[in-house]
Amino acid sequence: MVSRLSLKDVSYSYPFQDAMALSGINLETRPGEVFCIAGSNGSGKSTLAQICAGLLTPTSGSVLYDGKPARSGSRLLNLHRNVGLLFQSPEDQLFADTVRKDIEFGPRNQGLRGDDLAARVIDAARLVGLPLQDTGGRSPFSLSEGEKRRVALAGVLAMNPEILVLDEPFIGLDHDGREHLISALSSYVENKLATIVLVTHDLSGAWPLASRFALLSESRLVGIESKADLVLGNTDMLALGVRLPQWGVLAKELLHAGIPVEDPSDPSCLAKALVRRREVRDDR
Repeated sequence: MVSRLSLKDVSYSYPFQDAMALSGINLETRPGEVFCIAGSNGSGKSTLAQICAGLLTPTSGSVLYDGKPARSGSRLLNLHRNVGLLFQSPEDQLFADTVRKDIEFGPRNQGLRGDDLAARVIDAARLVGLPLQDTGGRSPFSLSEGEKRRVALAGVLAMNPEILVLDEPFIGLDHDGREHLISALSSYVENKLATIVLVTHDLSGAWPLASRFALLSESRLVGIESKADLVLGNTDMLALGVRLPQWGVLAKELLHAGIPVEDPSDPSCLAKALVRRREVRDDR
Protein backbone atom coordinates (compact mmCIF):
# COMPACT_ATOMS: atom_id res chain seq x y z
CA MET A 1 0.00 0.00 0.00
CA VAL A 2 1.38 3.41 -1.01
CA SER A 3 1.85 5.74 1.95
CA ARG A 4 -0.62 8.62 1.80
CA LEU A 5 1.71 11.10 3.49
CA SER A 6 5.37 10.49 4.23
CA LEU A 7 8.37 12.49 5.37
CA LYS A 8 11.87 11.60 4.24
CA ASP A 9 14.77 12.91 6.34
CA VAL A 10 12.93 16.17 7.05
CA SER A 11 14.72 18.92 8.97
CA TYR A 12 13.55 22.46 9.64
CA SER A 13 15.02 25.60 11.17
CA TYR A 14 13.16 28.88 11.59
CA PRO A 15 14.68 32.00 10.01
CA PHE A 16 17.36 33.71 12.12
CA GLN A 17 17.52 30.79 14.57
CA ASP A 18 20.53 28.52 14.87
CA ALA A 19 18.81 25.61 16.62
CA MET A 20 16.95 23.06 14.51
CA ALA A 21 13.21 22.85 15.18
CA LEU A 22 13.20 19.39 13.55
CA SER A 23 16.08 17.14 12.63
CA GLY A 24 16.08 14.09 10.34
CA ILE A 25 12.41 13.08 10.65
CA ASN A 26 11.28 9.95 8.78
CA LEU A 27 7.71 8.70 9.00
CA GLU A 28 4.82 7.56 6.84
CA THR A 29 1.05 7.32 7.25
CA ARG A 30 -1.52 5.05 5.64
CA PRO A 31 -5.09 5.45 4.37
CA GLY A 32 -7.60 4.74 7.13
CA GLU A 33 -5.04 5.25 9.91
CA VAL A 34 -4.92 7.53 12.92
CA PHE A 35 -1.22 8.28 13.45
CA CYS A 36 -0.25 10.05 16.66
CA ILE A 37 2.73 12.40 17.01
CA ALA A 38 3.47 12.81 20.72
CA GLY A 39 5.92 15.07 22.50
CA SER A 40 6.27 17.78 25.11
CA ASN A 41 5.98 21.50 24.47
CA GLY A 42 9.01 22.56 22.47
CA SER A 43 9.68 19.10 21.04
CA GLY A 44 8.84 20.26 17.52
CA LYS A 45 5.47 18.59 17.13
CA SER A 46 3.53 21.72 16.08
CA THR A 47 6.23 22.54 13.53
CA LEU A 48 5.91 18.98 12.25
CA ALA A 49 2.13 19.37 11.99
CA GLN A 50 2.52 22.47 9.80
CA ILE A 51 5.05 20.69 7.59
CA CYS A 52 2.63 17.76 7.16
CA ALA A 53 -0.05 20.25 6.07
CA GLY A 54 2.27 22.00 3.63
CA LEU A 55 2.27 25.32 5.50
CA LEU A 56 6.00 25.12 6.15
CA THR A 57 8.59 23.92 3.63
CA PRO A 58 11.35 21.71 5.07
CA THR A 59 14.82 23.23 5.22
CA SER A 60 15.98 19.85 3.93
CA GLY A 61 14.33 16.53 3.14
CA SER A 62 11.05 15.82 1.36
CA VAL A 63 7.31 15.62 2.03
CA LEU A 64 5.61 13.05 -0.21
CA TYR A 65 1.88 12.92 -0.92
CA ASP A 66 0.68 9.64 -2.47
CA GLY A 67 4.31 8.73 -3.06
CA LYS A 68 5.25 11.92 -4.95
CA PRO A 69 7.28 14.89 -3.66
CA ALA A 70 5.08 17.89 -2.80
CA ARG A 71 7.59 20.71 -2.63
CA SER A 72 6.23 23.20 -5.17
CA GLY A 73 3.84 23.79 -8.06
CA SER A 74 0.84 21.56 -8.71
CA ARG A 75 1.99 18.84 -6.32
CA LEU A 76 2.18 21.25 -3.39
CA LEU A 77 -1.21 22.68 -4.40
CA ASN A 78 -2.61 19.13 -4.43
CA LEU A 79 -1.30 18.62 -0.90
CA HIS A 80 -2.97 21.86 0.25
CA ARG A 81 -6.28 20.79 -1.32
CA ASN A 82 -6.31 17.40 0.35
CA VAL A 83 -4.95 18.18 3.81
CA GLY A 84 -6.94 19.95 6.51
CA LEU A 85 -5.12 21.45 9.51
CA LEU A 86 -6.65 22.22 12.90
CA PHE A 87 -4.40 24.65 14.76
CA GLN A 88 -3.75 24.25 18.47
CA SER A 89 -5.59 27.52 19.16
CA PRO A 90 -8.98 27.78 17.41
CA GLU A 91 -8.71 31.58 17.36
CA ASP A 92 -5.91 31.18 14.81
CA GLN A 93 -8.39 30.00 12.17
CA LEU A 94 -11.72 31.56 13.13
CA PHE A 95 -12.43 34.87 11.41
CA ALA A 96 -16.01 35.15 10.08
CA ASP A 97 -18.76 37.11 11.81
CA THR A 98 -20.98 34.03 12.24
CA VAL A 99 -20.40 30.35 12.94
CA ARG A 100 -22.22 29.28 9.77
CA LYS A 101 -20.10 31.56 7.57
CA ASP A 102 -16.93 30.27 9.19
CA ILE A 103 -17.81 26.63 8.50
CA GLU A 104 -18.92 27.28 4.93
CA PHE A 105 -15.83 29.31 3.98
CA GLY A 106 -13.75 26.31 2.88
CA PRO A 107 -16.35 24.43 0.84
CA ARG A 108 -17.53 27.71 -0.72
CA ASN A 109 -13.97 28.27 -1.95
CA GLN A 110 -14.10 24.74 -3.36
CA GLY A 111 -16.99 25.88 -5.55
CA LEU A 112 -19.99 24.55 -3.60
CA ARG A 113 -23.18 26.61 -3.63
CA GLY A 114 -26.85 26.29 -2.67
CA ASP A 115 -28.12 23.00 -1.27
CA ASP A 116 -24.76 21.25 -1.71
CA LEU A 117 -23.02 23.89 0.38
CA ALA A 118 -25.75 23.86 3.04
CA ALA A 119 -25.63 20.06 3.28
CA ARG A 120 -21.84 20.06 3.67
CA VAL A 121 -22.04 22.62 6.49
CA ILE A 122 -24.84 20.77 8.27
CA ASP A 123 -23.03 17.42 8.03
CA ALA A 124 -19.78 18.88 9.40
CA ALA A 125 -21.55 20.62 12.28
CA ARG A 126 -23.49 17.46 13.12
CA LEU A 127 -20.31 15.38 13.10
CA VAL A 128 -18.67 17.56 15.76
CA GLY A 129 -21.88 17.91 17.80
CA LEU A 130 -22.45 21.59 17.08
CA PRO A 131 -26.15 22.68 17.09
CA LEU A 132 -26.34 25.14 14.19
CA GLN A 133 -29.89 26.11 15.08
CA ASP A 134 -28.50 27.62 18.30
CA THR A 135 -25.05 28.78 17.22
CA GLY A 136 -25.17 29.28 13.44
CA GLY A 137 -25.94 33.00 13.62
CA ARG A 138 -23.64 33.79 16.55
CA SER A 139 -20.10 35.10 16.42
CA PRO A 140 -17.66 32.20 16.89
CA PHE A 141 -15.72 34.42 19.30
CA SER A 142 -18.71 34.54 21.67
CA LEU A 143 -18.55 30.78 22.24
CA SER A 144 -16.74 28.75 24.88
CA GLU A 145 -13.26 27.39 24.16
CA GLY A 146 -14.66 23.93 23.54
CA GLU A 147 -17.31 25.27 21.16
CA LYS A 148 -14.72 27.36 19.29
CA ARG A 149 -12.66 24.21 18.78
CA ARG A 150 -15.73 22.44 17.38
CA VAL A 151 -16.40 25.30 14.95
CA ALA A 152 -12.79 25.27 13.77
CA LEU A 153 -12.85 21.50 13.29
CA ALA A 154 -16.21 21.65 11.49
CA GLY A 155 -14.71 24.19 9.09
CA VAL A 156 -11.89 21.75 8.31
CA LEU A 157 -14.18 18.71 7.99
CA ALA A 158 -16.55 20.61 5.69
CA MET A 159 -13.83 20.51 3.02
CA ASN A 160 -13.76 16.67 3.11
CA PRO A 161 -9.95 16.40 3.33
CA GLU A 162 -8.26 13.06 2.74
CA ILE A 163 -5.79 13.88 5.52
CA LEU A 164 -6.59 15.63 8.80
CA VAL A 165 -3.74 17.12 10.82
CA LEU A 166 -4.98 17.97 14.31
CA ASP A 167 -2.77 19.91 16.72
CA GLU A 168 -3.83 19.25 20.34
CA PRO A 169 -7.53 18.82 19.41
CA PHE A 170 -8.66 17.76 22.91
CA ILE A 171 -7.49 20.88 24.76
CA GLY A 172 -10.42 22.81 26.25
CA LEU A 173 -12.91 19.95 25.95
CA ASP A 174 -14.75 18.46 28.91
CA HIS A 175 -15.26 14.69 29.22
CA ASP A 176 -18.40 14.64 27.06
CA GLY A 177 -16.78 16.85 24.43
CA ARG A 178 -13.72 14.62 24.35
CA GLU A 179 -15.80 11.46 23.95
CA HIS A 180 -17.88 13.05 21.18
CA LEU A 181 -14.75 14.14 19.32
CA ILE A 182 -13.24 10.65 19.58
CA SER A 183 -16.45 9.21 18.11
CA ALA A 184 -16.58 11.86 15.36
CA LEU A 185 -12.99 11.30 14.28
CA SER A 186 -13.44 7.54 14.32
CA SER A 187 -16.51 7.85 12.08
CA TYR A 188 -14.71 10.21 9.70
CA VAL A 189 -11.78 7.82 9.25
CA GLU A 190 -14.08 4.84 8.73
CA ASN A 191 -16.46 6.54 6.29
CA LYS A 192 -13.87 8.45 4.24
CA LEU A 193 -10.90 6.05 4.56
CA ALA A 194 -9.16 9.23 5.66
CA THR A 195 -5.82 9.61 7.42
CA ILE A 196 -5.56 11.51 10.68
CA VAL A 197 -2.29 12.85 12.05
CA LEU A 198 -3.03 13.63 15.69
CA VAL A 199 -0.50 15.80 17.52
CA THR A 200 -0.60 15.82 21.33
CA HIS A 201 1.32 15.67 24.61
CA ASP A 202 -1.46 13.74 26.37
CA LEU A 203 -2.31 10.31 24.97
CA SER A 204 -5.71 9.99 26.70
CA GLY A 205 -7.64 11.22 23.67
CA ALA A 206 -5.37 9.62 21.08
CA TRP A 207 -5.29 6.20 22.75
CA PRO A 208 -8.71 4.93 21.55
CA LEU A 209 -8.00 6.16 18.00
CA ALA A 210 -4.34 5.79 17.10
CA SER A 211 -2.60 2.59 16.02
CA ARG A 212 0.94 4.00 16.01
CA PHE A 213 2.69 6.68 18.04
CA ALA A 214 5.69 8.73 16.88
CA LEU A 215 7.60 10.02 19.90
CA LEU A 216 9.41 13.35 19.57
CA SER A 217 12.03 14.77 21.89
CA GLU A 218 14.17 17.86 21.35
CA SER A 219 13.35 18.04 17.62
CA ARG A 220 14.22 14.40 16.94
CA LEU A 221 12.14 11.27 16.41
CA VAL A 222 12.81 8.87 19.29
CA GLY A 223 10.77 6.02 17.83
CA ILE A 224 7.45 4.87 16.38
CA GLU A 225 5.63 2.44 18.64
CA SER A 226 2.32 0.63 19.03
CA LYS A 227 0.14 0.87 22.14
CA ALA A 228 1.46 -2.46 23.36
CA ASP A 229 5.03 -1.20 22.83
CA LEU A 230 4.33 1.87 24.96
CA VAL A 231 2.98 -0.26 27.80
CA LEU A 232 5.41 -3.19 27.60
CA GLY A 233 8.53 -1.26 26.57
CA ASN A 234 11.08 0.64 28.59
CA THR A 235 10.54 4.08 27.04
CA ASP A 236 10.53 6.71 29.79
CA MET A 237 7.39 8.61 28.85
CA LEU A 238 7.74 11.10 31.71
CA ALA A 239 11.21 12.04 30.47
CA LEU A 240 9.65 12.75 27.06
CA GLY A 241 6.96 14.91 28.65
CA VAL A 242 4.19 12.63 27.34
CA ARG A 243 1.37 11.38 29.55
CA LEU A 244 0.06 7.85 29.15
CA PRO A 245 -3.70 7.46 29.75
CA GLN A 246 -4.59 6.18 33.20
CA TRP A 247 -5.26 2.66 31.94
CA GLY A 248 -1.83 2.61 30.31
CA VAL A 249 -0.25 3.45 33.68
CA LEU A 250 -2.41 0.76 35.31
CA ALA A 251 -1.30 -1.83 32.75
CA LYS A 252 2.34 -1.09 33.53
CA GLU A 253 1.68 -1.50 37.26
CA LEU A 254 -0.16 -4.81 36.78
CA LEU A 255 2.59 -6.24 34.60
CA HIS A 256 5.25 -5.04 37.03
CA ALA A 257 3.37 -6.89 39.79
CA GLY A 258 3.44 -10.09 37.73
CA ILE A 259 -0.26 -10.04 36.84
CA PRO A 260 -0.84 -11.23 33.24
CA VAL A 261 -2.83 -8.94 30.94
CA GLU A 262 -4.04 -10.38 27.63
CA ASP A 263 -3.80 -7.08 25.74
CA PRO A 264 -2.18 -4.27 27.76
CA SER A 265 -3.49 -1.66 25.32
CA ASP A 266 -7.15 -2.66 25.80
CA PRO A 267 -8.95 -1.22 28.87
CA SER A 268 -11.42 -4.15 28.87
CA CYS A 269 -8.51 -6.58 29.23
CA LEU A 270 -7.23 -4.54 32.17
CA ALA A 271 -10.64 -4.80 33.82
CA LYS A 272 -10.58 -8.58 33.39
CA ALA A 273 -7.08 -8.74 34.88
CA LEU A 274 -8.24 -6.75 37.91
CA VAL A 275 -11.23 -9.08 38.37
CA ARG A 276 -8.96 -12.14 38.22
CA ARG A 277 -6.63 -10.53 40.75
CA ARG A 278 -9.52 -9.93 43.15
CA GLU A 279 -10.79 -13.50 42.67
CA VAL A 280 -7.34 -14.87 43.52
CA ARG A 281 -7.23 -12.72 46.66
CA ASP A 282 -10.73 -13.86 47.70
CA ASP A 283 -9.74 -17.53 47.31
CA ARG A 284 -6.83 -17.14 49.70
